[in-house]
Amino acid sequence: MRALKTCLWIAGVLCLLSVFGMFLPFSLLERLAKAFSDQAFPDAPVFLYMIRVASATYAAVGVFYVMLALRPMSFGPLVPFSGLAAVFVGVVCGMSGVLVGIPVLWFLGDSLCCTVLGVLIVVFWRKARSVAG
Repeated sequence: MRALKTCLWIAGVLCLLSVFGMFLPFSLLERLAKAFSDQAFPDAPVFLYMIRVASATYAAVGVFYVMLALRPMSFGPLVPFSGLAAVFVGVVCGMSGVLVGIPVLWFLGDSLCCTVLGVLIVVFWRKARSVAG
């Protein structure tokens, strides 16, 4: 159970870090991106809008993971769903990054982190369920 809670907490905290994307000025976000690549962000208002909306979505998901971490066995199928959803997001991040040709450093962390944490959540949930039941 401790491993499951730890994975859920890690997922929650990592997702909650996205809150910075909602509030940092665009110029700072662009400088951070340039640290990983020589490509610049598009100069379009819709791009900043998408960054802010994606950040808010990840922050909300982070709260969801923290709620699950507090009492994982109380939420039934939502826990393995959260793990499978993380795997799905990780695979989509990896495939999309490769297909659109962005630098590996832009998506590798998201892809690996989501995929590995998602698998671990499902594995540890099954283990905790077998011990409890």
